[in-house]
Amino acid sequence: MQIKDMFLKNINRDLQGVIIVGQDENANIKQELEEYVVTRELQKHFADFFSAYKQGIIGNTTKTGVWISGFFGSGKSHLLKILSYLLENKEIAGKHAIDYFIDDHKIQDAAVLADMQLAAQTPTDVVLFNIDSKSESNGKENKDSIVNVFLKVFNEMQGFCGSIPYLADLEKQLSDKGRYQEFKNKFEEAYGDSWENSRNDFDFIQDDIVDVLSDMGFMSEEAARNWCEKASGTYQISIEDFAKRVKKYIEDKGNNHHVVFAVDEVGQYIGDNRALMLNLQTLEEDLGRECMGKAWIIVTSQQDIDSVVKVIGNDFSKIQGRFDTRLSLSSANVDAVIKKRILEKKETAAQMLRLLYGQKQTIIENRIVFSGSVERKLYSSAQDFADVYPFIPYQFNLLASVLTAIRTHGASGKHLSEGERSMLAMFKESAAAWGGMPEGTLIPFYAFYAPMENFLDHSHRSSKIFRQISITSQPS
Repeated sequence: MQIKDMFLKNINRDLQGVIIVGQDENANIKQELEEYVVTRELQKHFADFFSAYKQGIIGNTTKTGVWISGFFGSGKSHLLKILSYLLENKEIAGKHAIDYFIDDHKIQDAAVLADMQLAAQTPTDVVLFNIDSKSESNGKENKDSIVNVFLKVFNEMQGFCGSIPYLADLEKQLSDKGRYQEFKNKFEEAYGDSWENSRNDFDFIQDDIVDVLSDMGFMSEEAARNWCEKASGTYQISIEDFAKRVKKYIEDKGNNHHVVFAVDEVGQYIGDNRALMLNLQTLEEDLGRECMGKAWIIVTSQQDIDSVVKVIGNDFSKIQGRFDTRLSLSSANVDAVIKKRILEKKETAAQMLRLLYGQKQTIIENRIVFSGSVERKLYSSAQDFADVYPFIPYQFNLLASVLTAIRTHGASGKHLSEGERSMLAMFKESAAAWGGMPEGTLIPFYAFYAPMENFLDHSHRSSKIFRQISITSQPS
């Protein structure tokens, strides 16, 4: 039997192992929801999160910060996206997001599922984004850069201009007075292109904007020109003002409306910048105080919040209380997900592998030997062999360490922070590449080189000839 024939699911299927926050293709979302594995660890995290979130639905709370941590490839971005789907309760392929969890019995605790259903029934706008990709090129030099990024995505969520906040303010005023669509129609008649396609070229369309605003009677020509001059300047907004805007938006929506900012890679963005950490802390505080549980911030970070605070300075311990709900993903979570989504075997294949391990256990143990003080996890039983095959248990943790090092030390590897490659994709691509090998072949660690080669700097690349490991043939 070849390796590819052992898997329960086609190893060559188009797998959405690439988790890109901001990607919004329904086919990918459907696959994510269908194949999402709620491990034992995640069962607890779902319980903690939805128990905390419930407090803002049935009452008031100021503890509206959630910090998701874990090493690169641990599934932080994936968890963030799944939570965003559930909170918004998106309808995908004729089913709401919560229904994928109910129909597949993903959640074992009925009380947790009830909290999830309550959240799904609560009208919610979710703003999901990668903070580094949404910030301006000089964002980290601006002490208010975090609130500026939040303002940008908040405006975009409402359909307003994100890159030019002055234009977003104008659009909001027009919208509040019920004249926004009229403005867009008149602008397109005058300019020949839609407002949404043209507004980012603000410097070149000012005369048309002035003409339309004055023709509408919304502003005088002089006032419109003065506004255009002002709009070319620097935009300033305080965190308090931003929080009040979010509060007003929620109140205008009514019906216990919620807003959730789901922010990927905030830990990497902050780094050791004290001003950015203080900015995030104050933003969470003000949103919590103004909105009283109706506006939430959920962030992901490689480091847990205690580590970030310790690096930046102990005087930032206050932020630990702001992000009261902390979800830490361990390597055990990644192992379980990969075994379920990628490596799950057909029953006949699993039985064959268990028998093979019983026959070849001594050979396996002799061929996979490590020296030194570093512990490398090996097979613990015949069932473990069947679950992990054709890989070796130590490869999970070692690959996670390699990916983290690439991201830290290599310029090209910075793209990994955007989720362009996950551990899930690495295992899937390696298994597919070796799928034609016969039973008994163990996939060596160097097989992971091919899927990640494009993310290595030239100085880190190496090309060598290797030989596969087999437990059913004699060594050559």
